[in-house]
Amino acid sequence: MKPIKLSAAFQQVFFTAVALTLLSGAGSIWLAGKGNLSPEQTRVFETTQTTWSMGIGAIFGLLGSKAADLLDKEDADEL
Repeated sequence: MKPIKLSAAFQQVFFTAVALTLLSGAGSIWLAGKGNLSPEQTRVFETTQTTWSMGIGAIFGLLGSKAADLLDKEDADEL
């Protein structure tokens, strides 16, 4: 199997999405562990939860697009 070549732009977008997703997930977990949250903290908690969910979707979307590219490449090589 040939090594996978990823462009620098894809790597930057992917690792930025992973970093922001992990950061928002950690913030969400940290805020969830606190007792009573003020209204402002509750809004931040909801924002981190939303960012976490969107980040997971973005990561799987990026991986899915690369998987589709790799599968198309393999099909073209077999012909």
